[in-house]
Amino acid sequence: MRTILFVALLAATLSCRATDTAESVVSGPYAPYAFLIGEWGVESETGGPAQMLVRFRWGPGRSYIWYSASLLANGVERPHFEGLLMWNGVHRNLDMLVSLDLDGGRVQEQGTVSMTLDGTVVRDITAYYSEGAGMITTGRRAGPGGGVARFRQTFKAQSADRVGTSLLRESGDGWAPTFPGSDHLVMIRRDKAAT
Repeated sequence: MRTILFVALLAATLSCRATDTAESVVSGPYAPYAFLIGEWGVESETGGPAQMLVRFRWGPGRSYIWYSASLLANGVERPHFEGLLMWNGVHRNLDMLVSLDLDGGRVQEQGTVSMTLDGTVVRDITAYYSEGAGMITTGRRAGPGGGVARFRQTFKAQSADRVGTSLLRESGDGWAPTFPGSDHLVMIRRDKAAT
């Protein structure tokens, strides 16, 4: 009888903790970004094979979001970047820090992730290139003082399994696609269990 009572109390305690965790995410600061959690293939809005694989995962206790992207070439995954998105309670957004150079750590992106009134998530980014690192915007290597470039990415949920996204770079004329077609991309959920 004691064993049955102990198991019942343990189950009730774990159930309450699971509910508390779920409620804290729904009502907590990460709630607007929870739709991104999962593994996504990124492709053109017009279709075709996935060009990238993007992953958003919870950190321990849902205390931050781990974010990574890999380029796909002929079905082979090549890691592109990874890092963290963490709640900033003073600025009321997510602070972002990712390594763009996963073979030496000479390029990083810093920025913020925030939600607009229409439900679009905006990732404002500054990339910092160490001397000699290849710069995406110019195609040249950064000089002795390093280099800086600005980027912006948006995410807009279209359904539980589809998110519109765009990747833009700052140019002399404002914002331009980072690469041809990067202003009209879609993320398709690969991990159906997450929904």
